[in-house]
Amino acid sequence: MILQALCEYYDRKKAAGSPLPPVGFEEKEIPFVIVLSPEGRFIQLKDTREFHEKGKPVAKAFTVPQGVKRSGAKSYETAYCLWDHFGYVLGQPKVSKPGAEPSPKEVDMAGKQHQAFIDLVDRLRSEIPDDEGVRAVHAFLHDETEKEKARQSPEFEECLKISGCNLTFQLTTDNNLVCQSPAVRQWIAEQPLDSENQDGICLVTGEETKIARLHPSVKGVWGAQMAGANIVSFNIDSFNSWGKDKGNNAPVGEEAAFKYTTALNQLLRTSSPQRLQLNETSVVWWSTGENFLENNLPSFFNDTPRDDPDRGTKAVRQLFESLHSGAFLEGAGTERFYLLGLSPNAARIAVRFWQVGTVAEFSKQLAQWFRDIEIVSRNADYPPLKPLLRSTALLGKDENLPPHLVGETVRAILMGLPLPASLMQGVIKRIKAEQGEVTPYRARLIKAFLNRSYRHQNLTNKEVTMAYNPEEKRIGYRLGCLFAVLEKLQSDANPGLNAGIRDRYYSSASCNPKSVFGTLMRLHAHHLKKLPHQGQRVVAEKRIAEIMADINDFPAHLNLEDQGLFAIGYYHQRQALFTKHSKEPAHSESEGVEA
Repeated sequence: MILQALCEYYDRKKAAGSPLPPVGFEEKEIPFVIVLSPEGRFIQLKDTREFHEKGKPVAKAFTVPQGVKRSGAKSYETAYCLWDHFGYVLGQPKVSKPGAEPSPKEVDMAGKQHQAFIDLVDRLRSEIPDDEGVRAVHAFLHDETEKEKARQSPEFEECLKISGCNLTFQLTTDNNLVCQSPAVRQWIAEQPLDSENQDGICLVTGEETKIARLHPSVKGVWGAQMAGANIVSFNIDSFNSWGKDKGNNAPVGEEAAFKYTTALNQLLRTSSPQRLQLNETSVVWWSTGENFLENNLPSFFNDTPRDDPDRGTKAVRQLFESLHSGAFLEGAGTERFYLLGLSPNAARIAVRFWQVGTVAEFSKQLAQWFRDIEIVSRNADYPPLKPLLRSTALLGKDENLPPHLVGETVRAILMGLPLPASLMQGVIKRIKAEQGEVTPYRARLIKAFLNRSYRHQNLTNKEVTMAYNPEEKRIGYRLGCLFAVLEKLQSDANPGLNAGIRDRYYSSASCNPKSVFGTLMRLHAHHLKKLPHQGQRVVAEKRIAEIMADINDFPAHLNLEDQGLFAIGYYHQRQALFTKHSKEPAHSESEGVEA
């Protein structure tokens, strides 16, 4: 299903005129281009790199003939068509660091690589003799003087600083690369991707064709091998069955293998608007047709930009309003929508999650999520998912999130399932570790966790409200409200107090109320006496009495659900108190931390 959907995406983009590489080609970053005259004379070594906004030079990507995998003792015999690294193109040995003297083994290897490249160009020269670019490259490679000019050019020193720097060719009379000429394209189209490929039925298309023995590499999954890895691969004999090896165990045609890997590499590229990195998981999405969800989904996940703190929440607000208004139903609601999460594995790429549905189905689930995280706060906008999850991590850092949490949470949101228990445990753990710091982000996650669990159990009458609910009688919620009122009483009685009952007692009060609330109730009588005005004492006593009317006894222990209700009750009560009395600052949602 994944491969079929990716092949369909490739066909869709090609039909729309997207510059995806044709069959037999790939996008490759080429830092330097050797510019030749039509006679094969060296003109210059052109630097294609541009400086990224962070100051790092980034090579321009070109459409070049697809490079096959090189492995084994004689891998040097496999040269790429009219492009490759400087060992193949110019016979330049690789060295451990710039300026180092190559070893005899490195010199010998570069010589073998260069000869393989010359042999391939000789073949091209004989099979497409009328191509001007091939003639020029052929002449260049057979002229040691011209090759030495390229190696002695000032730009070649920069080329040597790049490990395995790729090079290709261009004529002074042409804006395209030599490998992009019509004659070369036709020659590539006529070549089998692998001479060892057998005939068979493609599992993707259902057609009889040549089966890809080795699939092209997938690049762009963070943490995977630099050269790329595979989703489909069989690299151990124990994986083989019925006398079949490699790709014949799961037969995918040459063309289908090319299409799905090309589409996936396009989605995974760094600049792709349909790609996000969530912890160790690389997430991509696409649809059977262009629609608002495909273009706007990043706002659901992304961080708020530092240079424009309001842009992220505004984008999510716009997405929510589109979902709420039913904009997703305008012509695209029935289109298929796909979400794929990939992460690195030992020898291949692991599929972390794979979600399939219609645009309308995904949109409805996102709208439900936005309703689930609605909670009273100073900032009424809807935060993206990444900062919400980060509020559960130590020091608020992505790397401290559990590896599988992001993928499990996304899957639960988009399938309308309860959130993973590990998310709730992480929120409660961080609140306790930070002495009762129930931030708006954490309160949103707790509310979403509880309500989605209740909804899954068909207990909608138990769902937590957006703001303080005096009709909520559950013990966890009432104890959280009581704790907030007692904390407010203490702060009113002791202005400027450095450490209050939240710092000392929140963790115990939310887990083992019986061991703490007796002490807190004795302290509250002392705090009442210290209030400067009789009216304050009356208001405080009334608040406490209203809450205590619903508490018959302090339980010895609260389970995870009641601990979540305790945090929500505490948060709701504080918001209600601060709304009525604005002397104390309200919560701030900047990075999910209270002001």
